[in-house]
Amino acid sequence: MKRIVWILPFLLLSVSLHAQKAVKLPAVPSPSSPDITAKELKTHITWLASDALEGRGTGTPSIDLAADYIAREFKRYGLKPAGDNGSYFQTFEVITGVELTKHTLSLRLDGGEVPVEEGQFMPYTFSASGEFQGRPVFVGYGITAPSGERDDYGRQDVTGRVVLVRAGYPEDADPHGSLPMLASARAKALTAREHGAAALLIIHDDDREVHEFRYDRSPSDAGIPVGKIHIEAARRILDAAGIGSQVLEPGTIIMPQDDVQLEVAGNFAVSLVRKNTRNVLASLDGTEYSDYFVVGAHYDHLGWGQEGSLYRGEEPMIHNGADDNASGTAGMLELAQWYAAHPQRHAMLFMAFSGEEMGLLGSGHWVDNPTVPLAKIRAMYNLDMIGRLIDSTRQLNVQGIATSPIWKAIVEKENDTEKFNLALIDDGQGSSDHSSFYTKGIPVLFFFTGLHTDYHRPSDDADKIDYAGEEKVTRYVAEIISDADAADEIPFTKVVKNEEQQVARFNVYVGTIPDYSANEHGFRINGTSPGSPADKAGLKEGDIITRFGDTEVRNIYDYMTALSRHKPGEEVPVVVLRGEDHVTLNVALVSK
Repeated sequence: MKRIVWILPFLLLSVSLHAQKAVKLPAVPSPSSPDITAKELKTHITWLASDALEGRGTGTPSIDLAADYIAREFKRYGLKPAGDNGSYFQTFEVITGVELTKHTLSLRLDGGEVPVEEGQFMPYTFSASGEFQGRPVFVGYGITAPSGERDDYGRQDVTGRVVLVRAGYPEDADPHGSLPMLASARAKALTAREHGAAALLIIHDDDREVHEFRYDRSPSDAGIPVGKIHIEAARRILDAAGIGSQVLEPGTIIMPQDDVQLEVAGNFAVSLVRKNTRNVLASLDGTEYSDYFVVGAHYDHLGWGQEGSLYRGEEPMIHNGADDNASGTAGMLELAQWYAAHPQRHAMLFMAFSGEEMGLLGSGHWVDNPTVPLAKIRAMYNLDMIGRLIDSTRQLNVQGIATSPIWKAIVEKENDTEKFNLALIDDGQGSSDHSSFYTKGIPVLFFFTGLHTDYHRPSDDADKIDYAGEEKVTRYVAEIISDADAADEIPFTKVVKNEEQQVARFNVYVGTIPDYSANEHGFRINGTSPGSPADKAGLKEGDIITRFGDTEVRNIYDYMTALSRHKPGEEVPVVVLRGEDHVTLNVALVSK
């Protein structure tokens, strides 16, 4: 059986890695200086972002080789192992994708069975696995919107039926209303499940869309089999059912089925692909104290172009990730070497995280399974994409300024030499590994030279790094760390977000902070924004939302759909799993 599109990059990877067995760690740089230098930054980045490491995709042999390199560097600097069992590594499991092992679809009519051609349908990656059968029914766009705005199901009883719906939403719908969110494939699957459907088939006009099989990063399935079907195959099903394929014309909402004894049957088998990966950890004793500063950077990237790639070419290509984030990893290594030769009063932990591109998985795993007590962490410094300082602007983004009252003065004081154009951002919550520490009540600073046109594309290569600029940024971070080392304490402040910072996709604001690393059935949160409806209602870090109003919540997509079904001013009962208990809290929704 033809393998799926999502697996293709990994098939190519597995073939190429037969040759990679001969790849060895590069020679130790000689001479090697404890100083922070552009030369050594270039040495690290050039190798980490080389084709030999094939994009350092999480769960691949390539990233294991990168981990071995980082551990070797820690060892030669004289740093102590800070991982599991006296090693430099902390191993954890990740879900790297999905695998399709079976997908059949057929029509059963008058005692016979006619298969739908394989290229005419494809399960979604979030489809439940199993056999299904039922009489087909067409239900327009498959949308049930709040307040009667739209109800494609109407009073139609689809219990036990195979529901067919068009992809998308009507052209005359308000693009800023609730329909676009309720028209996602995940939302349509939730609605079909709530109406008792045996399975859902979403009709697409585009061959490429039908054939695509791409993991959406949520390990929770839809609860029913869900697939894509090409419009021509859908026409044949509807014509055979006596419904008439004219119902597929835009504007049609619902068409009841005649009493033709036709069934659609199928069998979808979708399974999660699980791999082990490693954080790389090293420690340095302080001269006076045993509490720690953390200096971190993620070392994974997108391999041959997994979820998150902005490359749209037909041919799979290695995404070397020189700036994202070989640059931050190299900066972290140079800081490790510098501080090994210049110990501070407080101890230090140097961390290279895996799985960041998949949702902060490595840093999330560490803060949930720390190798030293979290109470001993003074602050966390995160380096992510620090290799593209622009000469004309010299802009350096520093995020997390308001997570401690001492940060702003230190950051501005140490800028006297370099005179960066600092873009200071208060919030400690964001799309990189500092966020995992911030949610645990730890002050953070995140350093970032900005996005560029090579971001998440194969063109992010080592020859585009500004090594002299990165040396300046890394030295600046060292000055900030050393200045903070002299402080008696670094108090933590939880940042109250401005209205402009809140998510503007929904009409309502709740204030939950998602935990993207969670695998439970439900929507696990890392906490709430201060003063938000969720905070006032009593939601807490670690709560798993299992129901929001009338909507059963199995994953973040169900949660987003649930938000789209409500309006400001409503008080909504929210059920959370807290430990082993189910707790119901009432959340008073406000406008975004």
